[in-house]
Amino acid sequence: MKTHLEIPEFKNATAVAIGTFDGCHLGHQSVIQSMLQEAKARQLNSVVLSFQNHPLSVLAPERMPALLSSCTEKEIALNRLAPDAAVLLNFDQSFSELSPEAFVEEILVKKLQAKHVTVGFNFHFGHQAQGTPERLKQLGQQYGFEVSIHPPYELEGKVINSSRIRQHLQNGQLSESAQLLGDGYLIAGQVIRGQGIASTVLGVPTANLALETPGKLLPPHGVYVCKVKIPGQATDFSGVLNLGMRPTFDGLNLSLEVFVLNFSGDLYGQWLEVRLLHFIRPEKRFNGPEELKTQIQADIVQARQFLEMPA
Repeated sequence: MKTHLEIPEFKNATAVAIGTFDGCHLGHQSVIQSMLQEAKARQLNSVVLSFQNHPLSVLAPERMPALLSSCTEKEIALNRLAPDAAVLLNFDQSFSELSPEAFVEEILVKKLQAKHVTVGFNFHFGHQAQGTPERLKQLGQQYGFEVSIHPPYELEGKVINSSRIRQHLQNGQLSESAQLLGDGYLIAGQVIRGQGIASTVLGVPTANLALETPGKLLPPHGVYVCKVKIPGQATDFSGVLNLGMRPTFDGLNLSLEVFVLNFSGDLYGQWLEVRLLHFIRPEKRFNGPEELKTQIQADIVQARQFLEMPA
């Protein structure tokens, strides 16, 4: 998949899926997979058109939800679906003021060479969200492309949406959120240097992650079982993530530290993909390093039991 942060001019005809795709949950994946099927059947290049930022950050900041995906995390999720290209635009004021007709003519037709467009049932586009799926169909007839409107995606009789996933994550319900996402909740970040307390004092070397997006939704502070993708490694690793303020050491800033099981090596500067699988325990202040050290070993044992790994 090739990623574009501005709209290129495609030379060949395309099938396009459009959406915000925050979290890229099963409903979003279904829209994109439908587009991929159309692209294959029609021998078109497959393109996902989405945004680096959430449109509400510009249109109505007061209604802006906590993000399920940073731009990098969205790119990771889209890459797994393997379209030919992803166009991730910066949604700004000028973009928001495009009329539905201008969006179709200038972007879909002239730049993307769209011959087939797939959108979700609740898709809106153009200035003040004037464009609806039905309006897109009308414009498609005018400009020579077909439109597929994807129905709501249900699991066990309930429509999957980002709001449900946010609620599950805020409640620490990781298995429920994973069902809707199709995998564990993704946190991607670059490994930065910490204070070295975990390795020198606690005997457990951890990778400290810097979040790309301050507005990303995080589950409750505590300890989690996770799986970790490390660049250059053929398989994922299991791990234990500590998310919180490190109260035992009077921490003042939010910390994300992951201990990667059965791995040794320098991770500084690398981007890790961490997927949360299971909540072990809430954050707690301990009486000292030794008490915390004992608890960390117990956390690791519990993680191995959850993962059915040998001790």
